[in-house]
Amino acid sequence: MNLPRGLSLLQAPPFIVVSGFFITACFLWFLGSLVELVAFFTDRLSLPLFVHITTLGFALFTMFGALFQMLPVVAGAVIDKPKEKALLSWILMLLGYIPFILGFYLKDLYLLLFGALLLLVAILYTSLLMLSKLLKIKSYTPTSKGMKFALFFLLLGAFFGFLVVLSYAGYIPHTGYLLRTHMLLMLFGWVFSLVASVSFQVVEMFFVTKPYPPFYAFNFPYLLIPTLFIGLLEFKISRLPLTVLVMFHALLTLHRLFTRRRKVAEKSLYFWYVSHANLLLAMLLFIFYGFEVPFLIAFGLFFSTLIMGMMFRIIPFLVWFHLSSEGSSHIPLMSEVIDQRLIKSCLVLSILLSLSLYSLPITKLELLPILIHLFLSLLLFYSILKGSLLYFGLSPLYNASK
Repeated sequence: MNLPRGLSLLQAPPFIVVSGFFITACFLWFLGSLVELVAFFTDRLSLPLFVHITTLGFALFTMFGALFQMLPVVAGAVIDKPKEKALLSWILMLLGYIPFILGFYLKDLYLLLFGALLLLVAILYTSLLMLSKLLKIKSYTPTSKGMKFALFFLLLGAFFGFLVVLSYAGYIPHTGYLLRTHMLLMLFGWVFSLVASVSFQVVEMFFVTKPYPPFYAFNFPYLLIPTLFIGLLEFKISRLPLTVLVMFHALLTLHRLFTRRRKVAEKSLYFWYVSHANLLLAMLLFIFYGFEVPFLIAFGLFFSTLIMGMMFRIIPFLVWFHLSSEGSSHIPLMSEVIDQRLIKSCLVLSILLSLSLYSLPITKLELLPILIHLFLSLLLFYSILKGSLLYFGLSPLYNASK
C-alpha cells in the first residue's frame, strides 16, 4: 500500500486502543441523549449540560482515541505500552465525566466540582503524556506541529474550565472573562485547531485531494494564536480576525474536497460538506452573538458531524489494516466493515438534526432535536460497535483458529 508523505503504520497501536475510545464516545453520546430527554421532561435541561455531553462525552473521548493512533503514525511519536496508558486515560476520563454530567443535571456543585477535578487530572495525564512524546521530535508535517499546539490549548482550556467551576462553587470570584477564556481555548484552541491540523493529513489521504498550501499549513498555529488573544477582548470586532481565519480554512477545505482527484462520491465525504457548512454558519453567528446559543449550536453541529464522518473512515481502515498485518484468512473490503445503509441513515439524521435545531426559533419544537439526537447517537453507536466487533471476530490474535 502506498502511504502519503509523513505516514507510517509500523508503530500503530493495537486496534482496541482506538476502537475502545470510539465505542465509548458513541455510547456516552447515546447515554447523553437519554439524559437530555429525561432533563427535558423534568425541567432540568440546561445549556452547560447539553454542551458538555457533546464536547466531553463525544468529542474529547474520540479525539484522544484518534491521537493515540495519530501520534505514532503521523508524527512518529511512539507511546510505549499504549494499551496500558490508554486504559488509564480512559478510566480517568470516565471517572470524571460521570459525576461532572450528574453535577450539571442535579445542579449539585459538589458533584460538579469533584467531576471537574477528576477531568482535569485525566486531561493533564493524557495531554502531558502525548506532549512529552511530541516535544522530543521535530515536526516534519503541519499535522504533528498542530497537534502540539492543540494539546497545549487543551491544557489551558481545562485549567480555565476548572476555575469556572471553582467560581460557581464560590471559591474564587466569578467573572465572565473566565468562562469566555475557557470556551475560546476549548472550542477554537483545542477543537478547531486539532480538526484543522488533522485535516492537513487526512483530507489529502482519504479523499485524494491537492495538499493544503504549505505556507498556510505549516504556519497555521502562528496564525491562530494572535487571533485567539484578540478574541479575548470584549468587542464584537475582536472576533473578526478569528472568524476570518476559521472561514478561510473552511472554504479552503471545501475547495479541496470539491476539486478532489478521485471523483468517487464516498458517503463519508458528505459529512465533511455538512460539517463545514455548519462551521461557516457558526462563524457568521459568532460575529453577532459571540458564545451564545446560536453559535454554540452551529459549532457543535460542525465538529460532531465531522467526527461521525471520520469514524466511518477510520474504523474500516483500521479493521482492514490490522487484519492484513495479522495475516487473517478473511479480510473484508473497507466498504464492507460498516453497512453503507447505516452510514447513509446517520448522514440523513445528522442533516435533520441540523435543520431541527436551526428551525427552533420558528417551530418551538424543543423535543424534536432531542429525539433525533437519540436515534442518531444510537445508530452511530451500533454502527461503530458492529464494525469493531467484525475485527475481533476475524483477528487471529483473538481467534486462535483464524
